[in-house]
Amino acid sequence: MEQVQTARKTKVPVRLGLTVICAGGFMDAYSYLLHGKVFATGQTGNIVLLCMNLAEGAWLGVLHYLASILAFVLGIMLSRHVLVRVHGHATHRMQRWVAVFEAVAFAGIALIPLSAPDLLVNSAISFCAAVSYENFRQFGTKSAYASVFCTGNLRSFGETLYDGIFEKDRHELHRSARYAALVISFCVGAVACKFLIGLVGQYACLAISALFLLSLLFISDPQAS
Repeated sequence: MEQVQTARKTKVPVRLGLTVICAGGFMDAYSYLLHGKVFATGQTGNIVLLCMNLAEGAWLGVLHYLASILAFVLGIMLSRHVLVRVHGHATHRMQRWVAVFEAVAFAGIALIPLSAPDLLVNSAISFCAAVSYENFRQFGTKSAYASVFCTGNLRSFGETLYDGIFEKDRHELHRSARYAALVISFCVGAVACKFLIGLVGQYACLAISALFLLSLLFISDPQAS
């Protein structure tokens, strides 16, 4: 009985993951299309580019990528601090706080004029992406996912698809469909961003705020289950 209650407490709606990762796709497309062709959510590329600029002695370029990386790390650290010190490890309360924070932050980013330095906007998006990445990391009862980029999700898709097809595990095949849905949702966010930028320019960023407000509907208190 205790194991059933534990599983119920840790179950996270798949639709929450789909909503948040859709916002992640939107973030990456927004920074790429409007702010210097930079992917602000994933930092691997930024680290590589920082090293290339460092090797060339291009110190301005080093500063550009270093700022985004440090903003990401700061977002992780702040998230951890608030979760532990303010919310006492209560994940659902932290997720609500994050959803509201992200909605307000991206509404603010939408108001930053396009003439503003790309460094400022991309660092802000990197910070917000880190906060989302740190706090939205699970769906279902045991499935982990990356909420702002797709590499890990593609790996999980491949693993679960293999187990589903070749190991005849129907549960893993079901999980593979969920990982595929996450990747598709990320793509939907990126495509929607492209179209919205064509219609409303920088204010397309408000769609990210709307997605995080929508996510509030899917964050439930495990104690109420």
